[in-house]
Amino acid sequence: MRAWTRLVTVLVVAIALGAGLGLGATAGGCGKDPGVGGPGGDGGAHDSSASDARGQDAVAADSGQSSCVGGTDLDNDGYGDGCPAGPDCDDTNPQVHPGAQELCNGLDDNCDGAVDEGVITPCGNCSPDCTTDSIGSGPFPMPEDSPSVEADGVGLDPNGDLVLDQSSAAGNYLWIANENDWGRGTVSKVDSASLMETARYFTVTCSSNPATPECDDVDDLDPGFGGSFNIPFGSTAINPSQNNRPSRTAMDYNGDVWVANRAFGLQASVTKIANDESDCVDRNGNGQIDTSRDLDSNGFITTDCDSNGLPDDINTACTDGLPEPEFLGLDDECVLFTTNVGVVNDVARAITIDGGDPYSGGAGNVWVPLHMRTNGNILLKIDGATGEIIAGWQMPSEMNAYGAAVDGHGILWITDYPWDAVYLLYFDTNTETMGTLIPNGFWNDPLCQDVAGNGKRSANQYGIGLDSENNIWMGGWNCGAVFRYRPDRTSFASLAQGTWTRVRFGMGYMRGIAADKREVGGVQHHNFIWSAINSYGGVGYIARVPQWILDGDYHCNDIPECDTFMLTGDGVIGCGVAFDGNIWGISHAGSHATRLMVDANGDVTNDPPWRNTADVYDLTDDAVQVGANPYTYSDFTGFGLKTFTRPRGTYRYVLRGCDLPNESNWRKVEWSSTEPPGTSILLRVRTSEDGVLWGDWYGPWDQSPATLYDPPGPLFPNPAQYLQVEFELSTTDSATTPTLHDFQIIWQCDAPVG
Repeated sequence: MRAWTRLVTVLVVAIALGAGLGLGATAGGCGKDPGVGGPGGDGGAHDSSASDARGQDAVAADSGQSSCVGGTDLDNDGYGDGCPAGPDCDDTNPQVHPGAQELCNGLDDNCDGAVDEGVITPCGNCSPDCTTDSIGSGPFPMPEDSPSVEADGVGLDPNGDLVLDQSSAAGNYLWIANENDWGRGTVSKVDSASLMETARYFTVTCSSNPATPECDDVDDLDPGFGGSFNIPFGSTAINPSQNNRPSRTAMDYNGDVWVANRAFGLQASVTKIANDESDCVDRNGNGQIDTSRDLDSNGFITTDCDSNGLPDDINTACTDGLPEPEFLGLDDECVLFTTNVGVVNDVARAITIDGGDPYSGGAGNVWVPLHMRTNGNILLKIDGATGEIIAGWQMPSEMNAYGAAVDGHGILWITDYPWDAVYLLYFDTNTETMGTLIPNGFWNDPLCQDVAGNGKRSANQYGIGLDSENNIWMGGWNCGAVFRYRPDRTSFASLAQGTWTRVRFGMGYMRGIAADKREVGGVQHHNFIWSAINSYGGVGYIARVPQWILDGDYHCNDIPECDTFMLTGDGVIGCGVAFDGNIWGISHAGSHATRLMVDANGDVTNDPPWRNTADVYDLTDDAVQVGANPYTYSDFTGFGLKTFTRPRGTYRYVLRGCDLPNESNWRKVEWSSTEPPGTSILLRVRTSEDGVLWGDWYGPWDQSPATLYDPPGPLFPNPAQYLQVEFELSTTDSATTPTLHDFQIIWQCDAPVG
């Protein structure tokens, strides 16, 4: 990998104009008019040095002796209408004519139609202290090459240019909802690489609405469409002590998480929690972010450090040796806000995030279809940045939403869970158009006998996921099978005319489901679907189905590479794909998450040493202990969003500017790229005085150059010692990527004011 390249351009322009022009010798006289004064002045040594290029006529003109015969030369420089030397572009200024030396002065000195070409600095002025830093003339540096680089979901093509590559995504967190933790519900943040729980949070906050002292949600107002649905939003205050029964979680492009609180018989809600402490809010004004942390690095968050039988908060005095609480309860400043959805018992099970507006900085819109509403379930659209409810739509009366996912075309797919016919519903998030119900093709097939033996024949659908072809996969609860729906994408209406596929296992209830995406030698290969098998013989399993199977009805035993893998712990509800390609199963009964190590071919490599002889889970091996009764089986890693909904990657680069006490005045960022249809590259920037505390992001700019003192700026603070640039690459087609070839940062070192 090449070393850093810094190109420093120092331009010093000395302009010596003759006394006859009434000007003294100046340096960097940008913007000054050399035409001041009368004609006939001595051009001086600077001008006569160009005599070979300009010809004898120009020499004569500079000495005040015009050689124009038979023409008009008003400024006596030898050029003008009808002059043998040719016409003049400015016959009032003897220093401006064809062949003159171009100066940095805002004029077209040599009459070639360009101003200051070859002499103006990249800063767009005459400063001798304009500096540039160029990246990409060789292979782009990656994080392993420099501490100044962060890369997530991007890699290098054979030319060393930057392209999308989800195999290099750095989103290594699992967000696992613990439905019964402390009788209220929490979310565990788990590092999938280190197998450590790094934080834990309550799933509601009373700080959503700082203007009111009570536990209001983020927006206590009816959003305007509630009248027709009879939904008095915000009518019930949040009760932070109630059992909110959190379930599905969904990550956005920033790594922030949304959690849906079912709150049976109580007020349902959704809550946003920040992933990065720089996005948290110092509510108590103590100059720091008070949030949950694993202070003793034991991989588990202690939630009662004084052993008083109550959850800790910011005021807890620990008695177990911890210097301060690892769990801050309702005082946690990274739990951003809570939004009420519907009224009491309007259960919020499903939650998902769309590709969003690429100009929104990664928040995306949040979609919450309700489950048990007595007078007709609705679909809610929530602003991913503010938490405010934007709009809502009535869903068909048969739809009791259980899971949701948005595909790469912006179509939202919703599963239901009844005890009769089961459906799939679709909705276009682009045009906000409701589609129709699609009956499961196997819902009443005799081969789908309820494995619990209660006589019901049903293909009840549980978890939902997308694959690399934007097909929809569902875990079948009663049937002990997984289902695939392949839409007909000819038109919006034809989406309901697709085909169904079933793979039967007959060994338990199928719940959470997720698809991976693998490449071998740069070619897509061995993509698999993974599904949680709740319990079979008192033990949970993870099932594996190859994505390539043709439409039809199968038993796993008849499909090559279809298999099951035993886990320790009953009630395996969740199944997710981490960005390192490994698979995670979530055990509700065991209150832990298990990792299956999977190689590039999709083969599980950690054979059952994770299940020891005493049948007790060994937390030092391939598992993480979390809160009580985890109940997560949605896209709790964000892999589906970033890989299938809208593949996206970011490249960040930090640059330190001028040596102090000089000030770094950040001017421009220029880049070159190739962006096929459906792809984009956006730039955002921010500054810092110390490289630790950063200001707000500015942008995005979608075309080069980005002039940082113009909209969507101006960049602030500026001057500042450090600049961070972020290039976001995205595509609507996972098979196509934009390419960033190179970029250049331009800044100017200014003497400190005063």
